[in-house]
Amino acid sequence: MKKGYSPMMYVHIIITLFLMFGFGFIPPFATLTPMGMRLLGTFLGVIYGYSTCEIIWPSLFAFIAYGLSGFPGSMNAGISATMGSSTVFQIITQYFTAGAIVIYGFGKWFIRWSLSQKAFKGKPLFYTWCFMFIFMWSAIVLSQIAMALLLYAIWTDIADSCGYDKDSTFRYYGFGGILLSMVMGGGMIPYKSWMLGLATTWADVTGEIVNLGFMFLLTGLVGTIVMTAYVILGAKLFKVDFSIMKGFDVEKMGEDSKHLRPRAKRIIIVYVIIMLLSIFAGTFTKNPVSNFVNNTLTVGGLYCLCSAILMVLPSGEGDKKAAIVFNDIKHSDAAVSWPVIMMCAITIPLATAMTNEATGILPWLTGIFEPLFAGRGPLFILIFTIIVMMILTNIGSNIAFGGAMIPVVSPFVMAAGMNPVIAGAALIWIANIGIVLPGASAPASIFHGRSEIPDAAMRTKVVCFGALLILITTTVVFSIAQLIAG
Repeated sequence: MKKGYSPMMYVHIIITLFLMFGFGFIPPFATLTPMGMRLLGTFLGVIYGYSTCEIIWPSLFAFIAYGLSGFPGSMNAGISATMGSSTVFQIITQYFTAGAIVIYGFGKWFIRWSLSQKAFKGKPLFYTWCFMFIFMWSAIVLSQIAMALLLYAIWTDIADSCGYDKDSTFRYYGFGGILLSMVMGGGMIPYKSWMLGLATTWADVTGEIVNLGFMFLLTGLVGTIVMTAYVILGAKLFKVDFSIMKGFDVEKMGEDSKHLRPRAKRIIIVYVIIMLLSIFAGTFTKNPVSNFVNNTLTVGGLYCLCSAILMVLPSGEGDKKAAIVFNDIKHSDAAVSWPVIMMCAITIPLATAMTNEATGILPWLTGIFEPLFAGRGPLFILIFTIIVMMILTNIGSNIAFGGAMIPVVSPFVMAAGMNPVIAGAALIWIANIGIVLPGASAPASIFHGRSEIPDAAMRTKVVCFGALLILITTTVVFSIAQLIAG
C-alpha cells in the first residue's frame, strides 16, 4: 500500500512557503521596511523548513525568495551572491579532500590500530575515553559526517561482537559520545565550512578577526573537560555495563584495515600541511605569508590548491592514477555534502543582508535586547550570549541563528569594551553545538535517525546530558578567559 506525506508534513510545507513568500505582504512593524519583512520572512522560512522538513528544497525556495526580495537587485544577483560565494567554493574543494581520506580507508585503519594497542587490554572505560577523545581531535581535519557514519558502524560492531542487547544503554551512550566528539572537534577551529562564514561575518561587523589559535586553546580545553566528564559521569548516570566489552575481535574489521594505503598517506600529508597553513594565517596575521594567504590567495584558493595538487600528485600505489581520483569520490556523500553546501549558500548571504540598514531589522532586534543589556558588564553579555545561542541553535538552524545573532550581540560587545575575540569565539563555538533536536544540525539529524538507537526518549536524555556539560564548561572556561583578558 502506497503512503503519501503525513498531514503534518503538508502543514510544515505550507508554513515554510508562507513565511518565505507571504510574510513580506504583512505590513511592516517597528523599524522594519518592506524589504526587511521579505528578508525576515525568508529567514524564518529557512529556519522552519530546516527544522521540520529537510535541507535541499527549502534552500532552493529560499534562493528564489532571496532573489525576489529586492536586496540583491535581481534574481541573477541573488544567485551570484549565494552559489557564487567564495565560502561555498571553499567548502566544495575541501570536501573533495576530507571525503577522500575516509573513502580511501584511513578511518578503518586507524580504528583497527587503536583497538590493537596493549594499553586498552582490560580497560574498557579507558578505551572508550581514548576512542572518543582521539576522534574528537581528528574531527578538526576530517569530515564530521563521514567520520560519524564510520564510527557509528564501528561502535555497533563493537556492541554486537561483545553481545550487548539491542536496547542496551551501551549503544546510546557510545553513539551520544561519538556525536559529541564530532561536533566539538569540528567546531574547535572555524577555518572551514559554515563556521568560517560566521567567523568572517564577525570580523566584518566588529573589525576584529577571530584568532584561531586562541579560540582553539579555549575550545580544546572545553572539549577535553566535556569528553572526560561525559565518559566517566555518563557511564554512571546511564548505568553502562562495561564488563562484557573485553571480547571485541579486531579481525572482524577485515584485511583491508591492516595497512594504511599509500594514497591515503599522501592525502593526509598534503591536507594537514594546507590546514596548518590556514590556521597559521588565521592566527599570526602580521606577516607576508599570512597577508598573501588571507588577502591574495584567500583560504578558498588555498583549499582549491590542495585539491588540485592531490588530483595531480601520483597515488604511490602503482596504478598510474593520482592520489585523488575524481570518479572515486564524485558520487559519495563523504566527498560532497550538498545539504551543507546549500545551507551555507543561502544562510550566509541572507544573514548578511538582514544586517543592511535598508531592511530596518537590526534596529528592531537590537531594541529587543537593549533593555536587557543596558548597563550590563562584559561577563553578563558573554554568559547571556552562550546560553541564548545554545537554546537557539538547538531549536532551529545553527547556521541561520548564528548568523542572525552576530549583528545583535556585536554592538553590545563593542560598547561594553569587552574582548571581541572571546565573545566571537564563544558565539561561533556554541552555534556549532546543535545536537538536541534532529533539525538542529546535520550531525544531529544523522544521530537521531540511526536505526540502532530507536528509543527517542533515551536519545534525548543522552544528548541533553552532553549539551548540559558543554553549556556549563563553556560558560566557566570562557568567563575565566574574559576576566583574565579584561
